[in-house]
Parts: sequence; structure tokens; C-alpha cells
Amino acid sequence: MKETETTIFYDLHCHFLPGMDDGCKTAEESLRLLEEQYRQGCRGVAATPHYYAQESIQSFWKRRVEATARLVNLLQSKGSYQIPAVTFGAEVAYRETLVNDKDLERLCLGKSRYLLLEMPFTPWTDRTMRGVELLANTWGIIPIIAHIERYAGVADKEYLEELMDSDFPIQLNAGNFGMRKTEKNALRLIRNGRIQVLGTDSHNMDRRPPNMKLAVQELKKHGMTEELEDILQTNAEIFRAAREGS
Repeated sequence: MKETETTIFYDLHCHFLPGMDDGCKTAEESLRLLEEQYRQGCRGVAATPHYYAQESIQSFWKRRVEATARLVNLLQSKGSYQIPAVTFGAEVAYRETLVNDKDLERLCLGKSRYLLLEMPFTPWTDRTMRGVELLANTWGIIPIIAHIERYAGVADKEYLEELMDSDFPIQLNAGNFGMRKTEKNALRLIRNGRIQVLGTDSHNMDRRPPNMKLAVQELKKHGMTEELEDILQTNAEIFRAAREGS
């Protein structure tokens, strides 16, 4: 890949649906974010609004359909625009009873068996780890562990290592690059083969804008092009499964 070329990527973690959560508030902001994603090289993006236990999955689906309709209505009124292809899922907050929800599969990414899973921000236990395995064993779901770097001050190191030693894809936020302290840890995790998925986790155009381009540049600068290509290939394969079924 030449430095002047745009690196194509697929983003599996993004909060662009208007009014769904703490991400974009309006369809206009959603469109600006998606256009920026496309400009940076994104050709496919997963809508992953937060899902919490306080809401039924049926209610969440209804809100997601309504938010999508607001965005589609705006797109239909526009003369021209360039945005990535879209698939739909959720960033699902882990809880022990999640495995009992008969509609859980409806939260997976598109037609795939992949589920973006946000781990607890309270201390983990052996039950937590077994609960993640139970999700996979009961439903045949493949949890993608969201933003692994954010649990460092919460979970014991042994649990983090156990999760990263599992067969579940581990996702890192691209926003870790460009800041000295967080970038050092991000590079270490990728260099050690602990990360399979990169995501923007972008929420808006002000405080948390799309940021994959910087992550790509930094990884290339540090001589980690091969690791980057492996990660982006995994992203692409998961996105393809979400669109086509797998």
C-alpha cells in the first residue's frame, strides 16, 4: 500500500443512527459523520447503538427502525452524497441474564452470528467469564469484545488475558492512536497479536468523530502494515458475513 493511497476499511462499531443513544442526535449529523467515514476510506459501517437491559429487544428494534427511517428520509431528499454501505447491530451491554433472552439473535450484526459485546464496568468474576462462554455455547453466537482497552482499570489482568486468549474477536478503538499514552498500549496489543478488530466507536462530529485514518497512518508509521492488513481483512470478512449471512 502506498502512503498516498486511501486505505479501504470496514467499521464494525459506530453510533451514527440519529437519536438512538449518546451518538448522533440528528439525521443531518449522521449524514456528516457517514460522509466523513467514506472520505477516510470506509466502504462499510455497522450501526451499533447501545442496548441495555432496561429495554426489551423488541422496543430497541422499533426505535432502530424509526431512527433509520429518519436518516433514509434525509438521504432521499439529497441530490448527491457518498456514504459507506450499512448493516445493523447493537453494542450490547453484558449481563448474566442476557443468555436467557429469546430474541438475543436479533442484536447480532446483520445476518451474521457476530454480536458486539460491551463487558461490565464493574469488577469481573469467574461467573462473568463463564457467562460470555455461555452466550457462545447456547446460541452459537460469536461475541466481538468491544474496546478491550477500556476495561484495564476494571477487570483483573488475569481475566483480560483469558479473554484475549479465547477464540473471540477482540476489538480496539481507533481513537487510541494520536495520544502518546494510549497509543503505546494500543501498539503493544496489536504487536502481540491481541487485537483482531479495529473500530472507530465514533459518536458524533465534535467530540468523537471518525478516526480510522489516523490509526491506519500510525500503524504504518510504526512498521505494522502486516498487522494492519490482517485486522482490516478480519473487519471486511465480518462485515461481509453481516451483509450476506454466515
